[in-house]
Amino acid sequence: MESIINAITSNKILLIIILLLISLLVYSILKQLVKIIIITIIALALYLSYMNYKGDRMDGNIQEYLNKGGKELKNIQKKKDALSQMLDSAEKISK
Repeated sequence: MESIINAITSNKILLIIILLLISLLVYSILKQLVKIIIITIIALALYLSYMNYKGDRMDGNIQEYLNKGGKELKNIQKKKDALSQMLDSAEKISK
């Protein structure tokens, strides 16, 4: 590995070629990412415009999911408290 690094750094033409290849690779990756981001934004805009045309409100749907999540979180908290009380009583019995 050291010999490869030494060969690359000592030969300026080889270094320039490798830097060009790396920069082309980075450029092509970024270009693909930009395409994916643009396509995603367009798809999201089309979906939101369809939902607006249809008359559905996204805010209501999101609020419903948040309310359901809050209720489930409260249920989990109650179960956790009950379990912790059971463990405390079990520890008292075992002592």
